[in-house]
Amino acid sequence: MKSFYSILKLSPNIATEDSVAIGILLFDGKKFRTYFSDKKKRLANNLLDDKNVNLNFIVNQINEKCNAINSDKEELKLFYKFDKLSEISYFDYLSNYSNGIIQFSKPKPLYEEMNDIAFEKLINFLFNEPLYRNYLVASSELSLYRNVVERKLINKVDEKVHTHYRFKPEVFPSIYFSYEMDCIGLNGSLIGAKSLPFDKSAQSLDKNISHYFTLISSLTSKYNKSLKDNNFYLISEEPEKIGSKEHKLWESVRYNELISVIHPEESNLVADKIIEKKAAKFLEEVE
Repeated sequence: MKSFYSILKLSPNIATEDSVAIGILLFDGKKFRTYFSDKKKRLANNLLDDKNVNLNFIVNQINEKCNAINSDKEELKLFYKFDKLSEISYFDYLSNYSNGIIQFSKPKPLYEEMNDIAFEKLINFLFNEPLYRNYLVASSELSLYRNVVERKLINKVDEKVHTHYRFKPEVFPSIYFSYEMDCIGLNGSLIGAKSLPFDKSAQSLDKNISHYFTLISSLTSKYNKSLKDNNFYLISEEPEKIGSKEHKLWESVRYNELISVIHPEESNLVADKIIEKKAAKFLEEVE
């Protein structure tokens, strides 16, 4: 089957025929891939006339349908049958007759093999932004999130510093809770990273973040280091709903000088810092 892609657009006001490109739906000949730009979604949300429209719900529905299609091509219930859905002519039809809030551009055929790297390049070309939103290839978003951190950080420093290390109160009496760090090392100053998806409850996030600050303070005191010389990171995507409790918590960390907030796709920055600082393992308890 032929490969093609269609740009998904949101029309904030159907009457004016204005639209904002918020994502891409691509068929690579075997499966569907989707990508939605957080930046473009926020812009579209701000422009929406109808504030009752839940854009995240619409996006999630598209992702879920594509995931179902990729998992089961026999019993497809999204549009018609898989052989029709995967035809470029059907998306040409959608581009002509979709006149609701979500619209489709005319499909563009692809003449090269579409793998993960090629898809990332296409996204970067179309949206002029790095691949900050995990894209769908019949896999869960959380596992993709973890895979990015493992690939860009953990695999690069696994032999240099402690990775996936869990601090326990019985070993570190100055803390009263267990806490797992993605990585932690030392060379003159402490350097560590914690990945935290913001898909949890605000109460859970608040507890997790508070524990992180407590741990930093405790380790700094224990090893007689300076807080200002530490390099600690929170690896997390920005919560989509601005003004929500989750977003306010994310911002509170972002503006705190003790921790640098970075996106999972920027995890390599931590690896680069560890290598640059020549940080090493220092906790005898994990040897």
